[in-house]
Amino acid sequence: MTWQLVQGSPDLVTVRFIPWLTWSFAALVIYGVTTIGQSIIARGQGITTGELVALVLLLGMMIFTLITGGQFGLCRIDRRRGLLSVTSYGLLGRSYQERPLADVKGLEVRLLRRAQYRLLVALRSGERLPLAPFYLVSFNDRSIRSIAKALGVEPELIQEKRLFR
Repeated sequence: MTWQLVQGSPDLVTVRFIPWLTWSFAALVIYGVTTIGQSIIARGQGITTGELVALVLLLGMMIFTLITGGQFGLCRIDRRRGLLSVTSYGLLGRSYQERPLADVKGLEVRLLRRAQYRLLVALRSGERLPLAPFYLVSFNDRSIRSIAKALGVEPELIQEKRLFR
């Protein structure tokens, strides 16, 4: 799950995409690894091969999850300057893209399942600019409507093709 925080004025709208469930998983893994480490230290013996493998797998799974789905997203729609900027922050660094608002042709909502979707800004060049680096989950369309209103377009719902039914 991702929090989508939309705030601003008619001239500047800021949308923050916060993947709280991914980071909650990371906190749970850190708690588990800490608990296991404390019990190993309290026992006073060395770490066994099984415990070491379990800890390495847990930490590896956490790092993989944070790299693939733990990016924080920031989208700014600045009507005064006529710019759309999309930034994502993650473990592998920062990604920044900026486009003129005049190039925005539409907002595509690519629906994967009932409440899981991806937001893409359609540009006049044919390029699709993702607003968040991952699929979003939401049970209402308030943030989509706010983003579309700030961009001055009507959102277009596109059903993604499923591989399995």
